[in-house]
Amino acid sequence: MKRTGVKADLQHTLGKLLTNGEDGELSRRLDFGNFHCSVETFDHFTIVKRNFETAGDSLHIPFSSHDSCVQMIFSLDGWSFFNKVADPFRLAPASHCLNFFHRYDCTNLLDDHARQHDITFRLSKGFYSDLIAQHLSSAEDHLPEMIVQEKEFNTINQHIPVDDAVTGILRNILDCPFQGEMKRAFIREHLRALFTLQLFHFNSIVTGEPAAVETTISTVDHEKLHGVKEYIDRHFLNPASLESLSRDFGLNEFKLKQGFKTLFDTSPIRYLQHKRLSFALTMLRDTDKSIKEIAHEIGYNHAANFTNAFVKVFGNPPQYFR
Repeated sequence: MKRTGVKADLQHTLGKLLTNGEDGELSRRLDFGNFHCSVETFDHFTIVKRNFETAGDSLHIPFSSHDSCVQMIFSLDGWSFFNKVADPFRLAPASHCLNFFHRYDCTNLLDDHARQHDITFRLSKGFYSDLIAQHLSSAEDHLPEMIVQEKEFNTINQHIPVDDAVTGILRNILDCPFQGEMKRAFIREHLRALFTLQLFHFNSIVTGEPAAVETTISTVDHEKLHGVKEYIDRHFLNPASLESLSRDFGLNEFKLKQGFKTLFDTSPIRYLQHKRLSFALTMLRDTDKSIKEIAHEIGYNHAANFTNAFVKVFGNPPQYFR
């Protein structure tokens, strides 16, 4: 078969694999590049891995989906380009994005000397609905509400770098030591933690909440908010309620929550949680206390809830740091 025919067949086969959403794998070493793609399906989520490297020819791989889903895309190495050649969606190396689509017709773009290595997790409603309902919806976070209401959004061009927590969870998924039902359960729990992190990272990006500017906070409130942060730093094991903090520092709850997020890029509650979990990490490394004891000391009645929160922040369970 001539080079053009081989190229056309490769584009068609890859596109079919990406579109069908069924288990499958393709691996080819050709004179114009190396191409590996796999699709692995589970109950309510699918994992798509792409590892492409071209050498002399560009490729346009068309694929589509007609099922509503959340997509989490993580670039491991090289750029990922999608849709239009003249104005493509771009995902930078070592970055990630979060999207919700009802359906899409897409083209994976590879130029003549490209390197693309990424992993996509497609999550159906059966995967994320209970997680949002039970743990994530709040007055501050409107992104979970958008997903429940099935409002489309696309953050590929608003991608952000992966942090240590995301990298740790991804590495655990890629290096999963189990097979069968244990593998499904292991990956599912890690994906839930990964999804939680992405909701946190992309909430302000997707919902269009204005980037708060520090100069919009009065000097007096600025000092009060720093006082709140210092109070949490000193008393994170026995903190006051938001109502008490508002009263003690002379801030209404709206100013307390919005002003704190403006200055410190997080809410008071999440800052408190991070302080407690960081303290737990120190105890795991420096003491012989049991995980149950540490969980109780930082305010968790159940070790399982502590472990879930810990994984969301640090990417690995507490046992990993002993």
